[in-house]
Formats: sequence, structure tokens, C-alpha cells
Amino acid sequence: VDRSLRHDGGVADAARAATDADPTFALPYAVLALADPESAPAALARAQRLAEARATEFELSAIGFVAPLLQQGMWAAHQAGLDHAAAHPRDLLGVGLAATIVERSTRADVHDAVRAVYEPSHRVLGDHPYLLSMLGFVEQEEGHFVEAGEMARRALDAQPGSVTAAHLLSHVNVETANHDEGLRWLDGFRAGMDPSGDYVHHLGWHAALHTLALGDGPGTLERLRALSGPECDAFRHVVDNGTLLMRCRLCGLVGADDDPTDGRAGAVPGEWLVAMPSMYVGFHAAVGLAVQQRADDLRRLARNASTMAAPGAPDLLAPLATALADYVDGDAGRAAEALEALRPSMVRWGGSRAQREVVEDILIDAAV
Repeated sequence: VDRSLRHDGGVADAARAATDADPTFALPYAVLALADPESAPAALARAQRLAEARATEFELSAIGFVAPLLQQGMWAAHQAGLDHAAAHPRDLLGVGLAATIVERSTRADVHDAVRAVYEPSHRVLGDHPYLLSMLGFVEQEEGHFVEAGEMARRALDAQPGSVTAAHLLSHVNVETANHDEGLRWLDGFRAGMDPSGDYVHHLGWHAALHTLALGDGPGTLERLRALSGPECDAFRHVVDNGTLLMRCRLCGLVGADDDPTDGRAGAVPGEWLVAMPSMYVGFHAAVGLAVQQRADDLRRLARNASTMAAPGAPDLLAPLATALADYVDGDAGRAAEALEALRPSMVRWGGSRAQREVVEDILIDAAV
């Protein structure tokens, strides 16, 4: 659990070690299911069998949340997550998962709603580095960068290897244009990260934002190529690499038909066009389709969004996909009007200001 909260790798191996130490303990199997998709079906089934046989109320609550989350998706687990977080504020892994679902639920009051999930844990556990980092993330999303930066530094002082805190500080540095110092610090921090950690790639995206802002075009493209290597998974090809390639095009570093990643950046899995996991994934996928100039698939996505279960798909994703299809087709005026109309709702998409900014960059380009 500590490794998972720090995002510093080794979670699945640690969970397996726990199952070896006590094969009758249900929770390590649930953590393994969360950490390793290949092991998830068997591990989750084992956790459920053990929970039925000898679990405490806490274990039953945790597995009652994790099971629908993995088997049916986050929206089926939404209420179970909130109930578990409220009943067990000391379980920071469960609380964090519940808060992530809230953050991606497209609520208009998303910042207050996420804060409300974390604050009971903060009252019980105090300034735990993970809680400082996650509450600080809400602060920086609201534009309170001094407060957020201080929370990140306090978390790093308490836990120097916390990737969660480093992620927060990276956002603060980008938002406050602290690019020279921020890049030096981030590259140094990344050099000490476990390469198996789940945020290694995303912090590489943060570093590339710094080089782009500093006007280092060759350096940015070099980082984009490195991020798009064969070890990158489909999710990161869309969420990180696709949006970075779009920014490179808008800055004139590459032409509209040039792709230094050989078609990997922004490559949207076909199943997402039918069943998008969340609006957070959806807006990144729409940008990815725009990067690959797939206007027909953008219009298909807009049509399919009306029947998707993810919150926000009909009223947020559909008009975004249509606007980006117009942009790809060269109808800049129509695209600009539609994207401008969507701006007030962008905070509901989830993710960060830094991630959503790429859509505003496209709006600027279309308007010009």
C-alpha cells in the first residue's frame, strides 16, 4: 500500500510477498489485482473467497469496493467507494481510489467534492505525505500555487521519494512558469525513480512541457520520441504522447502530416470509440484522433457518446469530438465557436489544468 501511494514501483511484487507470508489474508490479493491486470481475475477471485471465509468488516468493505471497480468499471463502484472511504478514512489506498472516481465524475463542484473525500482522512491521520500531496493538487487546480507548492515541499521533506508529491510540485512549476529550475529538479528526481513505477512516463511528459516552454524544440522532440518507445502502453500513448505531439504541431516543431512517433502518439484503441471509460480518457482520446486527423472517427465518437455510460459523455464528449472533427476538416470558424462554448465546462472533464490546456491551444489556433 505504501508503494502504491508513493507511485514508486514494486507494488505487485510487494503484494505477492504478502500473499506468500499469509496465504489466508484477503487484502494482498486485492492489492495484487489492482496492481497487475494479468493477475487480476485470479487474485480478485481469491480475495473474494477469503473474504467470505474469514474477513473483518474492513476487508469486506475494501473488497466490496475493489471487486466492482475491477469487474464492472468505476461507475459501478462509485457509491461503494464513497461508502468505504467514509467508513475507513485510514485506508488511504481505498480513499484515493474513491477520490479518483469523484474527480472523473464530471461534477461541477469537483474540487470541493474531491476535497470532501480526503478531509476525513486528514483529520484522522494529519499531514501524511500522500494526503498533503492530494489536497495540494486540489489547491493548485484552484490556482493556489503558493499553498500547493508549500504542501508539496512539506510532503517531500517527510518522504523524499514520494512520486505523488513530486507530481504535485511538477504541476506547480509548470503553472508558475518555473521552467528552468523546474526542469533541472524534475530530471534529477526522475533519475532516481524506480523504472517500473507507474508515473515514470507521466513525469517525462511534465519534463517535455518544460522544454517546450523553454523553446527547446529539438529537445522536446527527442523527449517525445523517448516517451513513445515500445515499452509505452496504449493509455500513455493517448494521454501523454498524443497531447504532446499536438502541442509540437501547434508550435510548428513538426508539420501537420509529420509524426516522429511513427503513428503511436494518440493512437486510440478501437473499443474506446464505443465505450469510453471516462470523460478524462475521452477528451484525451478526442485530441488523439485529431492528432491522427481521423475526422470520421471523431464524428463516430460523437454519435456513440450519446449511449455511453460514462458521466459527461453525451453533453461534454459529443460536442468536443464534433468540434475537433470540424477542426480537422478545416472548418476553423465552426470549431472555434464550439470550443469556446465548451470552455466553462472544461473543469468537469477531470485531469489537470495542464492537461486540458491543449484543447485551449487548439481553440487559439482555430480562432487565429
